Amino acid sequence: MLKKKIGLLITSFGLSLIVLLVTGECILANVGLGDPVIYYSDSAFGYSLEPNQKVERLRGSTVTINESGLRSLQSWENIDQDKVLFLGDSVTYGGSYITDDDIFTSLICKEITDYVCGNAGVNGYGVLNMVMRSRFDTKLDDADIVVFTVVPGDFRRGLTTINHLPYFVGSPSGLFVNLFPAISETVNFASYRFHIGKSISKSNNHEAWNPPDHSRQSAEFALEMLDVEIKRLQSQGKEVFVFLSPQKNDPNFKDELAKIIDDTLMLNYGKYYMRGDFLNRDEYFYDSVHYETLGHAEVANKMIEMLSR
Repeated sequence: MLKKKIGLLITSFGLSLIVLLVTGECILANVGLGDPVIYYSDSAFGYSLEPNQKVERLRGSTVTINESGLRSLQSWENIDQDKVLFLGDSVTYGGSYITDDDIFTSLICKEITDYVCGNAGVNGYGVLNMVMRSRFDTKLDDADIVVFTVVPGDFRRGLTTINHLPYFVGSPSGLFVNLFPAISETVNFASYRFHIGKSISKSNNHEAWNPPDHSRQSAEFALEMLDVEIKRLQSQGKEVFVFLSPQKNDPNFKDELAKIIDDTLMLNYGKYYMRGDFLNRDEYFYDSVHYETLGHAEVANKMIEMLSR
């Protein structure tokens, strides 16, 4: 009798767990999880987006990665048109909550129809990733115009690798992943975000000792490396622009490090530098740094003016 009760209890628990998993999967899939964008690791520029992807993500948005690993609805290879390449981080990538048509790189080439636009923005990139990608990703060599779109924080990251981030390298596999892809993606991100399994090594508890802050040195080195790459591109006859996008709470770059970056870019590139101080309304932003649809539209309008000049 006791064994029967235990068996019924286990069966009931199992059924409840299955119902809970199926319900959770449906909810998370409806949000837009379970079909993640796939990346690949690269020894030179850290990592990038795997070519030839089209996935449905958050808020019903579509993310399309073309044959060259660029977020674009346009083909990049074997195109007999002038090309504009945008190199940047997640701000340039546009976020998986904004559909392809509404990111600023797409909006620009809807207006400047003589050009093909390629969006080489990648989540988590720092300036050194952008510089190395520009230098060594030969698929991008035929750009006629290059626009580095950066935020102040990009200058402090060093060279980011895929090991630092919660992204999928290759398609997710395994029985649980195949049955519950949205839950698996959520668990993967939560494990990264909250250091599950690494809480001791990631505690940042150094007791009485404070680690040195090399933020300024990192930014100065990144500025130097960016300038070297821009001069290399210019020597090939390309036009190169730099756009500095702000933090929502610092649109005029008054933060000490942001001011150094802003001043240096202005000094180095003059009319080829665009500062994002026009992004001075909260409704432009999705969070502290990424854009909402309105922000993408505003950036597109300003960049069209700059490129037209």
